[in-house]
Amino acid sequence: MLAKAVVDIAKALGKPIALEALGFSKGRMDTEKPFNRMASQFPYAAIRMAILRRAVKENVGYKQVPPQHTSTIGRLKYEKKYGVSVHCAAALVIGRRAMGFRERITREVRDFVLRVKERLKPTGDLLPREGIGMTRKVEAALHRLEPRLGLHNGLARWQQESFFSCWRELKIFALTFR
Repeated sequence: MLAKAVVDIAKALGKPIALEALGFSKGRMDTEKPFNRMASQFPYAAIRMAILRRAVKENVGYKQVPPQHTSTIGRLKYEKKYGVSVHCAAALVIGRRAMGFRERITREVRDFVLRVKERLKPTGDLLPREGIGMTRKVEAALHRLEPRLGLHNGLARWQQESFFSCWRELKIFALTFR
């Protein structure tokens, strides 16, 4: 029912469908209860296959894109700009990837990194408190990020989406200071 509605809307608009190529491997099964519960209640594979079958049947184009850092990019670049939730912003990133756009480091992202640096500067109070001062994880992410930040926009698209791109460190900042 859902697959039919999605494909019918795409066909009526004359647009292809962009899907995230999520992979829930069996490697973590039987080891983590929360993951098992989430994986058993999340019918992603069934929905994806139903949409793909219906799209082929109705002659609607589709493309699967890698899911790396879509929520982080959406949160940092599009959430405030368009006034949407993180999930809608991540969907925008998925659509942009399907169209072949690269995600560049913008002025807003650079300003966010500067705000993180300013917020982490030590104050006159030398007593450590939770949430105050630079944690080791954030400090390490900041040191890894600084040399990569200037190089990111010149990289190829596959390098920008790779595991070791600067979006991984930006994710640490976004989760720490939300």
